[in-house]
Amino acid sequence: MNIFENESGILGSTSVGHLNHSFKEFFRQAAEIRSRLRKQRYLLDTYLTYLFEGANEILAYESASEGFEAGNTLNSLCGKILRGDEKGSEHPFYTQVKAFIDAHPLQYQELTTRESLYGLILSCDFLEPLCQQYHMDIVSSISTSFDIVDLSSLYKTICETMGGEKEMEQLNSLFCQRFLTARAMDIFLQGMTNQLLYALTYRDKETSKQMFQLLLDEASYHG
Repeated sequence: MNIFENESGILGSTSVGHLNHSFKEFFRQAAEIRSRLRKQRYLLDTYLTYLFEGANEILAYESASEGFEAGNTLNSLCGKILRGDEKGSEHPFYTQVKAFIDAHPLQYQELTTRESLYGLILSCDFLEPLCQQYHMDIVSSISTSFDIVDLSSLYKTICETMGGEKEMEQLNSLFCQRFLTARAMDIFLQGMTNQLLYALTYRDKETSKQMFQLLLDEASYHG
């Protein structure tokens, strides 16, 4: 089966029926829990406020932009090392990247081609540390207005009041289905991937080949 038979394979589906269903079910479930809490319904109100504000603290376009820029930092660092720019030595990846470049010289004349190829070859090695750094950054950012400890405490109190957590588990699941269709880390990763795709389709002026073709030509890059 060809999953790319039409544009939806890349762009995604326009179907939103499941989102409408999740939205209605979420508020139906919240109303039921709120009713059962009676005089302590304020606990759920506070809990929902945390969820709504927390989910919107890191905006999607910001995560995508951060991911794209993070993906570009490796290429930029490779370029600085190839040009002998001393400013690059301050980067935490400098020593590792320079050691790789020194040990694996490329024969291409175009500086941009070598920069792109080194960036592509090394992209897997630095994907995890870049993601970890972004995760730490957004956790620090969100903590100024969103307290996960308070959220967990509220969850526990509501569950104890209701005599179980089944209803709250379902509420959380419905919240994720409708309001977290793509999480910040997923969007960040896609931003990095977009930069990677740009690099793969960059064309070397000397050979007139795109970067993915040069990678395919060199068996040493396939590990």
